[in-house]
Amino acid sequence: MDAINEKDLDEVIAKTFNELRTAVDTHSEKSIQMYSQALRALVELREQVTRGQPGAD
Repeated sequence: MDAINEKDLDEVIAKTFNELRTAVDTHSEKSIQMYSQALRALVELREQVTRGQPGAD
């Protein structure tokens, strides 16, 4: 399995955050829930990727 590219992951997190912000602005409850869950999962993944880096401790 290939390693996760941190830059790509950061871009996806930023895009997901922007989608969440749009959902909040438009008061779309289903989209808010979906993008919130996605953002939480992506941030958790980012933490795992960071912990796996040498010198992360």
